[in-house]
Amino acid sequence: MNSSQIIIGLAGGVVGGVIVAILQYFLDKRKEIDLGLNRIMEDKYRSLLVFMACALDIKKRRYFNLNEQTPNKTQKDYLNQIREYYYHGVLYSPDEVIIALKKFILKPSKENYLKTAIEMRKDLWNKNTKLKVQDIVIE
Repeated sequence: MNSSQIIIGLAGGVVGGVIVAILQYFLDKRKEIDLGLNRIMEDKYRSLLVFMACALDIKKRRYFNLNEQTPNKTQKDYLNQIREYYYHGVLYSPDEVIIALKKFILKPSKENYLKTAIEMRKDLWNKNTKLKVQDIVIE
């Protein structure tokens, strides 16, 4: 092996190492951003589920520590809060969550609550689920 082949080999190794390091940096950065967005979505969905529970039964309000800008006093107040989330969600939620949430707003029920929660779960964890509403309901 002559010196030019050694130099070309070393240069190729250095360039390859730099390319791998750059790719790894961008992949790590993307993963960090995705994790941050997932945390934000989880918090939004969690708050929304609390509001939905209170819209179904105002007495459940006492079980939650709510940080509301304007205190909700009635089930209708909670439904209005959910509508606000709904309109914001059009920007970031997948179609299935938006459709399920709309059904809940139009007809608040335990079944529509659980269907919405299932769609949120799918969105957060990118998993299909075999769970059905009857699998979750506790009577």
